[in-house]
Amino acid sequence: MRLGVEDVGRFEGKLRAFGFKETDENGTTILPSGVNRYAKKNAEPFFTVDKSLPLEDYTQTVYWTRYEWAGKGQLNPVTDFSYIKKQRYHRDYFAPFSVRFTLIVDDETRCIVSDDILFSEENHGKLLNTANMLLGLFGECTVDFAEQQSNVKRVTVNWDILPKGEYPWSIVKETLGNLTKGHTKTRTEMMLRNCEAIYAKHPDFVAYGRSGFKGYAVFGFTERNLYILESVMPNNATYVLENDWETISQLSKAEILSHELHKARIIHSENWQKNFDKIMEGKNG
Repeated sequence: MRLGVEDVGRFEGKLRAFGFKETDENGTTILPSGVNRYAKKNAEPFFTVDKSLPLEDYTQTVYWTRYEWAGKGQLNPVTDFSYIKKQRYHRDYFAPFSVRFTLIVDDETRCIVSDDILFSEENHGKLLNTANMLLGLFGECTVDFAEQQSNVKRVTVNWDILPKGEYPWSIVKETLGNLTKGHTKTRTEMMLRNCEAIYAKHPDFVAYGRSGFKGYAVFGFTERNLYILESVMPNNATYVLENDWETISQLSKAEILSHELHKARIIHSENWQKNFDKIMEGKNG
C-alpha cells in the first residue's frame, strides 16, 4: 500500500517545505521535513507521557549566563552549560515511523509516492500518521493498493556533503548555524560545542542532513571507518557508527538511531567531552 499526492506541480512551495528541491530528478527519495506534527513523528523519535507512574528524575541542560563573586564587590559573568536535576512523569519513547517519499516524473507531470506499507493492524499508526502528514500539508492524499512494484530507480538522498578541502571552523560553524535555526539557544550551543570538538579531530568530510535529516551532521573519518553523527534535536546524543559511508548514507532515521548499529552513544551531558575523547582514543571498552 502506498500513499501519495498527484500532480505536485500545483504545490511548488509546499513541495519544497516537504523536503524536495527543484533540481531533484525522477526517483529522488527523501525523508520528509518536519513540516507538521505528523511529519515530526515520522522524522524524529517521539514519546507519550504516563501519569499513572511515579515521577522520575531527569537532567535538564540549560545554556545561560550567571554571575560569580570575584571579590572586592566584583561580579564576573560566566556563560556555560548548567545541568539541573528535575522530576517529570514517565515517558515511553518510540522510534520515528521513517516513511520515505519518492518523486516520480512522468512527462510533464510529477507526483510523490510513499514507501510500500503493509496494510495491517500493526501498521495502523504508521498509515494514519502518513495520511495525516500529507493531508496536513497538501490537503489531499491518494491511496494505492496495487501490488506491482514501480520500475523507477530510487536514489535516497539524505545528506549534502561539503566539497572536499580544508575549511576553517568558522565556515563549518556558519553552515551548522543555518541548520539550527528555529531551535533553542541551549540546543544550538550544545551542537556547536560538540561539532567544534569533533571537527578539531580533522575528519575527511562533513555531511549535512537535508529534508527530514535537517539538524543532523556527520563527520567522516574514513581511514578509521568511523562516522560521528551529531544533532540539534532534543533528548538526543552523539552517535558513533562503524560502517562504510555508502551504507550509512542510505540508512533510515530509525535504523541510524537503533542500538544495533552503534559503536557508541555519547549522552549530551557534562561528561560528553571526556567520553568523546575516549572514543577517539579507542578506549571505549
